Amino acid sequence: MPIEGFDYKAFAQDLSKQALEILNQKDGNAAPSTLTDAEKKNIFETVRKFCFMCGEALSNDPQLKFNAEQASLVTQFIGEWTFHKSIDLINGKIPPANRDAVLQVIAANIFNTAKLAIIKNMPQDTLINLIVEKVKQVYSDELQKLVKKGVLTQAQFDFAVNKSNLNDMVQKNEDDANIANISEDNQNASDKDKKTLKLAALAIIMKKLPKDKANAILNTLKNDDVVHVINYMKMSNLEDKIDHSVIIKTLEEIKKIIPASETINVPRLLKRYHKLIGAVPPQILSKIAMNEREAVKGFILDSKFPAADVFSPHVIQALVTSIEEKINDYKKEVH
Repeated sequence: MPIEGFDYKAFAQDLSKQALEILNQKDGNAAPSTLTDAEKKNIFETVRKFCFMCGEALSNDPQLKFNAEQASLVTQFIGEWTFHKSIDLINGKIPPANRDAVLQVIAANIFNTAKLAIIKNMPQDTLINLIVEKVKQVYSDELQKLVKKGVLTQAQFDFAVNKSNLNDMVQKNEDDANIANISEDNQNASDKDKKTLKLAALAIIMKKLPKDKANAILNTLKNDDVVHVINYMKMSNLEDKIDHSVIIKTLEEIKKIIPASETINVPRLLKRYHKLIGAVPPQILSKIAMNEREAVKGFILDSKFPAADVFSPHVIQALVTSIEEKINDYKKEVH
């Protein structure tokens, strides 16, 4: 019989609408910006369909005595996990033809697990943790079935099974909070704040570099640091969220993050670089440096800038290459 106060049709529509709004956010943390319009539409429709089916099943169960709050909770679990695992299937490069089947099994397990837990009056925290573990296990099991069917290789399984949009969202939100809460006094900052500043300052520089150069630097970092740097690089207006003087001070510590390379001859590299910019009109250098941060601007405009003390060899090499390319691009525009 219908559950009083629970309009499952309207609720399913509302949850799917919320999902689409999140998907269309330009600077949101809950979904990757790489999703296509077709993928977004499919996620929207899948969330709506599964939430509708969940709500309908709850409402039509004559043995169930759920109230509107309990029914809404189960349906919301279905919506949220369908949203996140849809993205994981896309990011994990699972063939489109196999995605809906995986999502159906996950949704069915969430439905049964949540319903039983509520009937047993489990605390909500326990229920949430139970569903998290259930989704993780079912997702892995379903992908392993695709391996046995020959749809995925073991390497593809290993790649896909560790994708977690939910974890990515939590990490991005944490990185946002770390940036918002760091001390502007670098000397009195906590070790955690200092580490955040180092990675954020590195991200600011890398945003200005060609993709291959940025990737070369990322390859020198620890895996945990790479995640944070990538999040900071994607963060809009990062430069405006940290005091510029703090960024400059922090750049001096970057060498402690990026291992020194014995293969880069810094003096020779700087000699070549200074010879290059010495032959470039000041107005061109000023134009190239216009939108750069203070440290990079000093590197471009001040021939006595202490680059070896501020930047690591890898960063110097990347900066020199980037500036050379910009100078060459300017020359092409002129001619």
